[in-house]
Amino acid sequence: MRPPLHLAVCLLMLGAAVARAEPPEVEATPGRVVLGEDVTVEVRVRVPKGAGPVRAAASSGTWERTRVEGGTERVFHWTPPPVRYPLWAVLAFWVEDGRAPEVTTVLLPLLGRITLDVSTAPGAEVVVAVGEARFGPVKADGRGNAQVPVEVPPDATEARVLATRGTLTTDRRAPLEVPAARPLAAALTPEPLPVEGGGWLIIAGDEERIATSALTVEAEGATVKPVAPGRARYTVQPRADARDVSVTVRWSDAPAGDAVRLQGAVKPAAARPAEAVIIPDTPSDSPSHGVAVPVPRTSLFLLGGAAFASGANGGPLLGLGVSVPLPVWRQRVAAEAEVGLRHASLDGQQGGMEVHSRVWGVPLLLSARVTLFQRGSIQLDGRAGGGLLALSHHLSTQGIESGDVFPDAVDERRVRAMGFLAVQGAYGFGRWNLLTEVRAALAPVETPSLRAQLGGVSVSAGLRFTP
Repeated sequence: MRPPLHLAVCLLMLGAAVARAEPPEVEATPGRVVLGEDVTVEVRVRVPKGAGPVRAAASSGTWERTRVEGGTERVFHWTPPPVRYPLWAVLAFWVEDGRAPEVTTVLLPLLGRITLDVSTAPGAEVVVAVGEARFGPVKADGRGNAQVPVEVPPDATEARVLATRGTLTTDRRAPLEVPAARPLAAALTPEPLPVEGGGWLIIAGDEERIATSALTVEAEGATVKPVAPGRARYTVQPRADARDVSVTVRWSDAPAGDAVRLQGAVKPAAARPAEAVIIPDTPSDSPSHGVAVPVPRTSLFLLGGAAFASGANGGPLLGLGVSVPLPVWRQRVAAEAEVGLRHASLDGQQGGMEVHSRVWGVPLLLSARVTLFQRGSIQLDGRAGGGLLALSHHLSTQGIESGDVFPDAVDERRVRAMGFLAVQGAYGFGRWNLLTEVRAALAPVETPSLRAQLGGVSVSAGLRFTP
């Protein structure tokens, strides 16, 4: 594995020295990604109160937004690149407030998923170890062939193949063909670049310190100068007659096609920065700039399960709803609307009569959902709400006297109040969440021919989808 990432930031301001901004605190969830899965990484950037806009850049992949303003916690969403081979991703963040920026980076491992073909003794149990992770066991077929799905981290060069048959175990090494790819994130700041005072070139990689001799930097429309040869620090001074600036950055030993290409507008220094994200080309896929989309995002959910209540009040239930996150408590609160279906039935005898009762309820509910705990893909929420229950009751009776049958039927409709409290667990994978919920509800119903409790305790499972 590579050593822990330390920022190689290329920056310096022209003219007199200026105080540097404090580097932001950054937390990314999840901390590792398996390529091929529909996963979005959420990055929370914490800055002091009153701090300026936070900018983001990445060595690959795409951003929903590359510039976020307001509050002490800024939330970014990053999507991995559409490749399948393992590599590192460098995510860089800094506050853009006119001072020389201090950049905080996250080095994110992107794991590739492959199927390893193994030939061994027929019937052997095959386990493949890649680093500390183990995959299998998979039983070899009658010809001694086994296919083992494995997840390969960046920098992995070989796997151990353990095949066991009875008391005999074989241990051999299998090489892993992983393309060599060195991540490099770069950006121009501020954007647009002011003619008066110039700006900075930010470079971040997976090395502890990047020397200028390890990089090739070329510019059009501006003068880019290194500050110290032992450390990659650059100033960017646009020409007075330039309308835009073009800069390319690459590792000196990398082909020109792997260069990071930057494009920045030139305006007076008083102009406010505009959003820009710089992502390098990769040999097989060229990721594009991120697209700004509104956050927080509305989601839809579907729940189905069963309610348990006294007597014959239990039965199946179904709920369909919409959830809208609110800008409250760091977007941990959401407003929800739900329409459902509830059923209960009774078949029996009472006083020499056969009784058949069918109850259908349609709850129309408004609620609030609060995120109580979240770590990685796992989330625990609390829900509370209430609304109206539209009820339809059909009762049929059949009495027997002297061999004659006297049927009778009653249809009733009512609207009653309903309330509930619930605990909901979620497991996220991309735009989807698996849901489980335990709910306690209160929904008493009383008519001339019915006394029921359509609340009770229910257990449900379902899905939540974020478009």
